Amino acid sequence: DQLHHFIADGVWDASPLESELLSQADRLVGGKDAVLVIDDTSLPKKGERSVGVAAQYASALGKTANCQTMVSLTLARGE
Repeated sequence: DQLHHFIADGVWDASPLESELLSQADRLVGGKDAVLVIDDTSLPKKGERSVGVAAQYASALGKTANCQTMVSLTLARGE
């Protein structure tokens, strides 16, 4: 919980870091044919101690269940 709050409630300006990450990602895999792939993954969970666990639609199960959902962003190109 403490790490989550440290990251989620950061009091610093993230703009310089975000700009650098964008620059590096564009240099590594960017270009005219680059695309941003957004994907969600649901992990079935039991208990109440994991962050974000709730009764929600779990695409992996095809139904509403107690799970944790994560979103990934992947910058990719034709290679």
